[in-house]
Amino acid sequence: MRALTLTMNAFGPYRDRQMIDFSLLGEESIFLITGPTGAGKTTVFDAMCFALYGRASGSDRDQDSMRSHFADENDPTFVEFHFELRGKGYRVVRMPKQLRKKERGEGFKEDPARTELFLVTDEEERLIASKIKEVNEYIEDILGLDYEQFRKMIMIPQGEFRRLISENSKEREEILQRIFKTHFYSELTDHFKKQASELESGIEQFRWRIDQEVAKIHWGIETEESLENMEPDRIVERLTTRLNDQHSFLDEQYKMIEEQTEIVEKNQEAYQTSKQIDALFQTREELEETSKQLEAKREKVEKLKETVAWAKKANEVAPYEKQWVSRSKELEQLEKAQVEKASKRKQLEERFVHIEEEYEEERGKDTVREQLKQEWERRLKEKDHLQEFLQLQRKQEEKNQEINHKENHLNQELVKHKELVEAKNALKSITKEQKGLTEKRYAYLAERDQKNTEVKNLHRLLEEWKKLSRLRQSYQTFMTQYKSLQTEEKQARKEYEQVLDNIRSHHAYGLSLKLEKDEPCPVCGSSHHPNVASKPESVPDDQRVEEMKQRLQKTSERYSRAQEQLVEVKAEGESQRQLMDALKEDAGFGEENLDEGTIRKKLEDTEQALKTSQKNVAHADAEWKRIEESERQLEQLEKQEQELSQRIETMRTTIARAKEESVRNQTQIDSFQEQKGLDTFDQAELDKAIVKAKNAYEQATKTWQTIYERYHETRDQLQQIRVSESEGEKYKRQVEQAVQKSKQEFDHTFAQSGFSSMDQYHAALLEKGEVDRKQGEIDAYMKEQAILQDRMQDVKARLEGVVRPDLEARLKEWETSKEQLNIKQQRLNEHRLAYQQNEAVQKQLNTLIREQGDLAKRYYDIAELAQLARGDNALRLSLERYVLAAFLDEILVQANLRFDQMSDHRYQLIRSDEIAKRGAQSGLDLEVLDHHTGQQRSVRTLSGGEGFKASLSLALGMADVVQSHAGGVQLDTLFIDEGFGTLDDLSLEQAIDCLRGLQDGNRMLGIISHVAQLKEEIPAKLQIDSGPEGSRVSFVFQ
Repeated sequence: MRALTLTMNAFGPYRDRQMIDFSLLGEESIFLITGPTGAGKTTVFDAMCFALYGRASGSDRDQDSMRSHFADENDPTFVEFHFELRGKGYRVVRMPKQLRKKERGEGFKEDPARTELFLVTDEEERLIASKIKEVNEYIEDILGLDYEQFRKMIMIPQGEFRRLISENSKEREEILQRIFKTHFYSELTDHFKKQASELESGIEQFRWRIDQEVAKIHWGIETEESLENMEPDRIVERLTTRLNDQHSFLDEQYKMIEEQTEIVEKNQEAYQTSKQIDALFQTREELEETSKQLEAKREKVEKLKETVAWAKKANEVAPYEKQWVSRSKELEQLEKAQVEKASKRKQLEERFVHIEEEYEEERGKDTVREQLKQEWERRLKEKDHLQEFLQLQRKQEEKNQEINHKENHLNQELVKHKELVEAKNALKSITKEQKGLTEKRYAYLAERDQKNTEVKNLHRLLEEWKKLSRLRQSYQTFMTQYKSLQTEEKQARKEYEQVLDNIRSHHAYGLSLKLEKDEPCPVCGSSHHPNVASKPESVPDDQRVEEMKQRLQKTSERYSRAQEQLVEVKAEGESQRQLMDALKEDAGFGEENLDEGTIRKKLEDTEQALKTSQKNVAHADAEWKRIEESERQLEQLEKQEQELSQRIETMRTTIARAKEESVRNQTQIDSFQEQKGLDTFDQAELDKAIVKAKNAYEQATKTWQTIYERYHETRDQLQQIRVSESEGEKYKRQVEQAVQKSKQEFDHTFAQSGFSSMDQYHAALLEKGEVDRKQGEIDAYMKEQAILQDRMQDVKARLEGVVRPDLEARLKEWETSKEQLNIKQQRLNEHRLAYQQNEAVQKQLNTLIREQGDLAKRYYDIAELAQLARGDNALRLSLERYVLAAFLDEILVQANLRFDQMSDHRYQLIRSDEIAKRGAQSGLDLEVLDHHTGQQRSVRTLSGGEGFKASLSLALGMADVVQSHAGGVQLDTLFIDEGFGTLDDLSLEQAIDCLRGLQDGNRMLGIISHVAQLKEEIPAKLQIDSGPEGSRVSFVFQ
């Protein structure tokens, strides 16, 4: 990277716009940046670093303090940096967050931080990125350096590399970590440590699980040896022996259980046999009791047998009696029916004689009925002729009415047609006014819209004016609070600094507080402290100092918050004022100051003008709508006129046709009237004659029909009754024969049955179900008695010579043997469960011991690696420090090339290989080898000038190493800030010669210094002059 131009505006001490054109250096690649203290020399570096990364070059400066205190409120703070890299030009513009006075109104507004990056070519500038994050990432990508690397390699700020020389090993480690980004190795070390810890926890977990499994082992009472200090493998061996013993014991128990099981089965069989014999004795007793019960029922059963026998005989006679009774009843019913039929036949014969006489009389009146029918039909024909004639007359009247109606309608349509023509002519005259009204209406609309916009703007202006007034009041309130807190903060700071100055003036007392017995004094080096400085009266105690410090911090915090609130209100007020200026212009106000009354007066006038404009628009709209309605009506009238003309023509044609049809109808009426002679017909009289003829005919027909039907019905009934009476006589004779036959069969059967009388017979009769039931009781009794005899003979045979056993004794022997078996089985189950559990524990222990061993092997490797990586080794060197030490060795090689030259070959920087004490880490301690004495000593023993040369050499070496490790990094620019004043003339000459060597490769080098010899040696100077209105910068050449 090579700087081309740097532009600063309202930045640091620079109020006005300052542009540094590095192309003015020409062939001069080294230039001196000179000027009074505080003029802004380091600010040049800050501006360049801020433009690239948004941060200052030094670690004690931040971007919030970059705005110039000399700058006008309206001047923006920005930095613009133009540089060249690998043949391409870039321009970056960056503005910090800042408060600026509003362009309109009072107050301030906060401009957010902004940045833009352009690619510059001969033809154009192209925007690459405009977001802060994108620009920062792009800059880091093209430079190949982040912020920390950039300020260490290209900008060497005041005191930064002196820290690398003078700080202790731990702080040097932190600096190198940030530069070379070696946190990966620290994370890797932590990873090893975490993994080792996890593996150790896993091993401990396995130990716990093994202990838990061992606790589950059933050793038995015979094991007395303690297992607390026994190794798991030894425990497994003991457990295997225990399992073998348990297995043998279980085998013996199985044999004992088999023997006891045989005894139980034998006792069970004896008990079951005794139980069966006892059951036979009980059965014999029960059968004997049953036999006695059956014997008691014998007499009842015998009587039941006799009853069933007579009932069966009676049931054999009963069907014949039933047949005889049934036939007798049938004969009785037939005789009664024949009497009724004879009586009914005589009545019908008498009735038929009279009906037959009426039938013959009516049958002779057929001629009279035919005459009545013809008279009725003749009257009906006359009525049809009259109806046809009347229909023709009605049709003619309707046709005449139709013609009259259509002629009237035609006249109405003609009148309507005339009115349409007149209305159409009137509407045509109205529509001619449209053109002039259109122009006027659009003018009214434009005026209304303009007034409406003005009213809205005035309303918003009034609201924003009120808001601005409130913001001004808030600003005054916050300003009062801010000034009060500013005074309070200054007073607290002044008091606190006075106390600190007082403490510093008594530095000996402060050092005495840090002295320890037998420890060397940091001033004189003595281990004995006979006269320790006492506390002066004017020095406050630590509590008082802490209270004043706390008070200052709280006051400063309140002061900062008040300042932030003031800035926020001021920024909001400025934004509001700008908005008000824009609204004033929109509302038509000039540059005059406004008040609420002025705004309201103009608002009222504008609203009144708006109302007038709205009325004009409303009137024009009404006229416009009237004309539009007229056009629409005209279009409709023209359409209606066309349709009406067509209807009139159609109506005229229809009327002509109707008149022609009316003439034809009248001719037909005259002809019909003349042919039928219908002049003398009266329709009412004709209707009466028709009704009379119809009634006479229907009455005669009805009388004949009634007599006819009654005659044939009575004749049919008489014939049917005669047939039925004859058939009844035949069937009655048959039934009389059947009654006589059934009586003979009953008498024969009754005589053979053995009954002495009908009463005995009827008493013996039973229903079949009752007979079956009684017979069932008899059969059941006989069957039960037979079964009982068989069983008694069987039981007697089986018990012959057998003694009844003692069943309770047999049961007790069986239960006793079962209890003994259960006890032995329970003992076996307990031992078997213990054996199974020990067997499972053995299997689990083998698995756990094997897995623990595998985990232990991994742990030993990882733990050793973790110890080595974190520096727990003979060299007390961690992995990250080992890598950093390699980087430091490379840096020292490059640094010594320059340090050797600047120290006239006296000094050489080396990395100490001495192992640190008290557990501290080694590998990054620096020493200096003095070739004059041949001794190595701490770099802290170097003088101020020697220390500057060492830190400068180290900085230049650092730049070379970082560039070599950051691939693609191109360093064409280097800046060094102060330190040359500590050098003597020879050392200064050596340093200048060394720096001139950096010009190789067209590298540009800028140096900040007040040393006069440098001003003489370096012809190109960037002169910075300070004044009451800020600093100014310009190149000066000797």
